[in-house]
Amino acid sequence: MKQDKIRSHFGFIGFGLIGGSIARALRSLYPDSEIIAYNYYETKPHKKLEQAKDEGTLTSICTSLSAFSACDVIFLCAPVITNVTYLQKLAPYLSSDCLITDVGSVKGNIHKAVDELGLNRQFVGGHPMTGSEKTGYANSDAAFLKDAYYLLTPTDETLPEYIDWMKTFVDNVGSICMVLDYVTHDQITAGISHGPHIISAALVNSVAVRDFDRNYAKLAAGGFRDITRISSSSPEMWENICLTNQEEILRFLDEYTDRLEQIKKDIKNGDADALTAFFTEAKTYRDSIL
Repeated sequence: MKQDKIRSHFGFIGFGLIGGSIARALRSLYPDSEIIAYNYYETKPHKKLEQAKDEGTLTSICTSLSAFSACDVIFLCAPVITNVTYLQKLAPYLSSDCLITDVGSVKGNIHKAVDELGLNRQFVGGHPMTGSEKTGYANSDAAFLKDAYYLLTPTDETLPEYIDWMKTFVDNVGSICMVLDYVTHDQITAGISHGPHIISAALVNSVAVRDFDRNYAKLAAGGFRDITRISSSSPEMWENICLTNQEEILRFLDEYTDRLEQIKKDIKNGDADALTAFFTEAKTYRDSIL
């Protein structure tokens, strides 16, 4: 691939909140580009894709993966397990000059598939750390990408010009680019994203089983709403994440439950010093994030 190659033909597998937001950003950056998306229904229209085409975000909708042979860049924006499945199906049609990236919040499984398919030279893993509890193309917006971290996980063999293109794209959409290896990525996201989603869902479910008369729901104020907002995210997406980042999620949850057990003991024993230290340490670290 020549470093000065102009990339103007983009393809999307998966077209929800993140895929739609990236496509909107591409349309703004490259107004004359060709942007296609795959309709897996084949025999019937796909409402959100039709909406995107009517709005001008998409140029066309395809029902055959062979259409992706003309793409300069392909964004895999389906759930993480589905991305691997489609990458395998796409492999026969991929140009050796095509840059492949994804948006999944787990990287180990896609990197393994890329290696097995011999696509290391043209793959740059991607993870825009943004979004909303709302889902679907209708809620997408290029503004979601602005001022958010966009993580890149190239392979050891990824050509420098592919990494450079992704870095430039990330900068142009207003995101903050960070490059790291996929193992470190999965460790970090287990702690700051995957674990918290599981903890949030467990908290919601614990309250729900007590809420026979809906008084809990009526009285749930800002604190409960703030720490459980993420539980409104896509269940399918989080099922996929739990099944593909098992080792790191379990390691984090083990550490978390150890802390819960300790604070239970401190409460039971009435250990005021330990309780103060527990909340002080949390406040200090949380304030440093702000």
